[in-house]
Amino acid sequence: MELSEHKPVHRIGIIGAGFSGTAVSAALHRINRHPLEVVLFEKRGCFGAGDAYSTPFPFHLLNVRAQDMSVFEDEKEHFVNWLNTHSAATPFLDRTLACHEQFVPRFLYGSYLKDLLMQIQADSAVTRLTLSPHEIVDIAYSGSQAVLISKNNERIPVDKVVLALGNNLPAAFPFSVSEEVNCIHNPWEYTAPRRIEKKDPVLIVGTGLSMIDAVLTLYHQDHQGPIYAVSRHGLLPLSHSDVKVPYLLMQDHLPHQLRMLSMHLRSRSKNHINEGGDWRSIINALRGYIPALWERSSLADKSRFLRHLLPYWNIHRHRVHKKVADLLMQLRNRGQLKILAGRILEIEKRIAKIKLRHKNNILPLEVKWVINCMGPSLSSMQQPLVQSLLSRGMALMDPLDLGFAVSSVGALKETSGHFSSSLYTLGPPARGAAWECSAVPEIRKQSFHLAKHLLNMD
Repeated sequence: MELSEHKPVHRIGIIGAGFSGTAVSAALHRINRHPLEVVLFEKRGCFGAGDAYSTPFPFHLLNVRAQDMSVFEDEKEHFVNWLNTHSAATPFLDRTLACHEQFVPRFLYGSYLKDLLMQIQADSAVTRLTLSPHEIVDIAYSGSQAVLISKNNERIPVDKVVLALGNNLPAAFPFSVSEEVNCIHNPWEYTAPRRIEKKDPVLIVGTGLSMIDAVLTLYHQDHQGPIYAVSRHGLLPLSHSDVKVPYLLMQDHLPHQLRMLSMHLRSRSKNHINEGGDWRSIINALRGYIPALWERSSLADKSRFLRHLLPYWNIHRHRVHKKVADLLMQLRNRGQLKILAGRILEIEKRIAKIKLRHKNNILPLEVKWVINCMGPSLSSMQQPLVQSLLSRGMALMDPLDLGFAVSSVGALKETSGHFSSSLYTLGPPARGAAWECSAVPEIRKQSFHLAKHLLNMD
């Protein structure tokens, strides 16, 4: 790969070019004032979009309004302005609704991120951005510098490293599947359901946002066969609302422990609804305080939250557009989509055996396809680079096995107990420290603070 011939004052390597990597690159470019080289690595060679925004389908929508999707913490209208000034977005905008209120197709957001990286590359007077389609599989040290080692054994020296790895793939099925059944293991292979015949019975494992993507794809290709979706609780993401009564949440209103969160939310939601408001406003107001609440909660409390409250938190926190929720209800009402609460025991000779929740009987279902939509695995960081760092003590998993153990700015904790001065992460791999760090608003805030730290501006 070609880097600048002169040695820059500083060189930062960012591994992963989805939203997290793009956001850090953009924050560095925006606040940096001295010669800097940023090298953004992406093994797929697709820079900017990441898995979530790589779908080619216009019916896969953002799950939040455009007004909340800016890359920049200090310019909240940046994405809305991009939508209003790019003709490619025009056919997908609703002229009857203000742009900032719309839930636009996710591929438009991928185009926005790609366009932003092109702008950063073009403006290279102070910060030079290099895009490298290499997979980094290891990191060594040479003096004070980190040396990134690619799969083809190329060695790239950098001063700082950011692991912008994004979400993990779902875990493997916890049950056996006979070879007569076709499997789609990666829910982000968005065109894979095209192989499904129109009347084939389909079993989807999981009932969250990935399941909704799969159902939408099947619906828009005129699928006629039955669709079964199974999860432990059988809960679906709830919908957004047009009710706009703001809720002011002060820090001293917060519960002191996570175990009190459910009761706290029910009580405040009831009062707010009586005043003409909506529970969604309380969830939105709470988001910014979740990292502090998570940090001061005990390990046992966090573990209890993950075991018992997580499914309920997810359906309230990760919501969908109302028209998507309405379509799911339409498919359920006509009997094509069936949502089941239970556990799949095995799939043998095209018969899925499902142990239904709160029932003693086992439900047999004939299926030809099974799609893994169990959601990103919280504890499966199997990338060769991650395994190398863990095996050599350059990184530790957090106590709940949710991701890396990190400092408040995302520095990786080493087996020595010290935090690294050169290795950092953000987004989902830092979930153990902040919990809520997988969505755009949280990651852009992380990226801004991390950029300041990397440039010694904090």
